[in-house]
Amino acid sequence: MTAKIEAAKANTPRLRMLVSAFPKGGDLHHHLAGAIDAETMLQWAGDENLCVDPVKLSVVSPPCETAANKKPAKNLERQDPALRESLIDAFSMRNYHFNAVSGDHSGHDHFFASFYHFAAALDKNFGRMLAYSRRDAAANNLFYIETMENPKIVSAFARGILQDAKGQTSPDTLWKVVKDRLPAAVAAAKVETSEAEAQARQILQCDIGHPDPACAVTMRYMIFAMRSAPPEIVFAQLALGFALAHNDPRWVGVNIVAPEDGAVSMQDYDLHMQFFRFLRRLYPDVKITLHAGELAPPLVPAAGLRDHIHKAVFDAGADRIGHGIDIGWENNSVETLQEMAKRPIPVEINLSSNDAILNVKGSQHPFALYRQYNVPVVISTDDAGVSRNDLTTEYMRAIQEQHVSYSDLKKLSRDSLEYSFLSGASLWQQKTGEAVKPVCAGIDFTSAPQGKCAEFLAKNNKAELESKLEAAFIHYEGKVREGGL
Repeated sequence: MTAKIEAAKANTPRLRMLVSAFPKGGDLHHHLAGAIDAETMLQWAGDENLCVDPVKLSVVSPPCETAANKKPAKNLERQDPALRESLIDAFSMRNYHFNAVSGDHSGHDHFFASFYHFAAALDKNFGRMLAYSRRDAAANNLFYIETMENPKIVSAFARGILQDAKGQTSPDTLWKVVKDRLPAAVAAAKVETSEAEAQARQILQCDIGHPDPACAVTMRYMIFAMRSAPPEIVFAQLALGFALAHNDPRWVGVNIVAPEDGAVSMQDYDLHMQFFRFLRRLYPDVKITLHAGELAPPLVPAAGLRDHIHKAVFDAGADRIGHGIDIGWENNSVETLQEMAKRPIPVEINLSSNDAILNVKGSQHPFALYRQYNVPVVISTDDAGVSRNDLTTEYMRAIQEQHVSYSDLKKLSRDSLEYSFLSGASLWQQKTGEAVKPVCAGIDFTSAPQGKCAEFLAKNNKAELESKLEAAFIHYEGKVREGGL
């Protein structure tokens, strides 16, 4: 298999064929809002009779009046195809080429600004977004997604806290304001989640005789806080995330998002780590994954690159790190890498967005450095709709730019389930791909498990998906050997 992958490196269409069919475990760094392609968002905006602003290139609320500089989003492909193309470019990295002479904004700025352009198109489409992402996952032979998304109650809840706790930054003080309001907010979030899942199942026809293959894809969710917001808002969002993940197994962790290099993000970084540490003590069962080290010169001065990953690991107690690009710049990088290998704390690698946002790729990327120190890495998409890619593209980049072998690919795929926040025990005794748990010793993965092994898999979501992945590897490799791919 390695020889076939190597032979296809210089033949991108052939490599695409091989990697597309390759079984991929999970996508652990997935923003639901950033996963939807621009064309689909415009279609949804038209379906809901929303408008577009031709000057701001944004989806806006009705009425759609020319005098108010609003045009209907519906049928733009026929009514104003040029505007539609401009909107797609604003919603994504399509056709983006930085030109400092002409004053264009950077890839970093274009990427993050895109969310403001299309946000209104997604406002009422939680269920549609779930269905879309599950279909995309199935098309990429992906088993599992952990996606970042906030139920609507999160914003309303945080606004209420801001009003009553304005100016407070102490976790103890903020907790006193927040704690009694959490049960109602958690209940509302659970209802919203159930409604969205029901809508997704209806779209995919999961409960009829011929369900969409996407119905087999498992999804779990993570609430996030906006690190650019006031501290009261950040704490409220995190507190609701921890409480929801503690009470609803569909919500498996908490994260923090927004540009890490922003002025507020940099200024409040230590405070945010305190928030995580405080809430983790209250909810020790809840998992944490943190955007940390999504930084590179010259976005911030050298002093800004010295310790974000270290603090995420040692202060906040992160279970995973998202991006982790500036590790080589950090003051205590060896200590941090050794701790990440020991615990272990894997890194969610997002090759396309690291290239587009930070201009970091190839040998500049710390992918190989993490592996050198035995820190687990997993391949993920970040914002595939904005980047105009998919998980297959990310695995291809790992092959072409990071020179991974076929055995490396299997390790990356296996580890993406092993280090997921799925409930239950692992299939593996220690490292993925080595010995399985004694209860399933001798399993050949080509037939349905029996007896105690079947009972073990039924009780442990993680082990169950890992066993399905092993069966998929066997099927894939046989197909390639026999010339069926």
